[in-house]
Amino acid sequence: MKFLEGAPVFAVEIRSENDYGLQAEQTMAEKRADYFTAGTLVIWDVDLPGDDVVKVYRATDPNNPAICHRGEVGEAEPALPGWTMPIDDLFL
Repeated sequence: MKFLEGAPVFAVEIRSENDYGLQAEQTMAEKRADYFTAGTLVIWDVDLPGDDVVKVYRATDPNNPAICHRGEVGEAEPALPGWTMPIDDLFL
């Protein structure tokens, strides 16, 4: 019942109704920077009501996320080699 030591290799942030606007974007960017500093390789920023449903941030290029839309398949390379998930499964 203890927390694991270290950072996850893959993290998922699902936005809530308070995660929008300039201040929220700055807070989320700071959180991503903390994850990457700690050793996380990939972060999904999930925005279910948005057009860009998943922004895939990678430690190797943290300012240029890949974008996944409905009908597409997301992945988390290099954190989870070979793992994929249909974006539509987020809406089940």
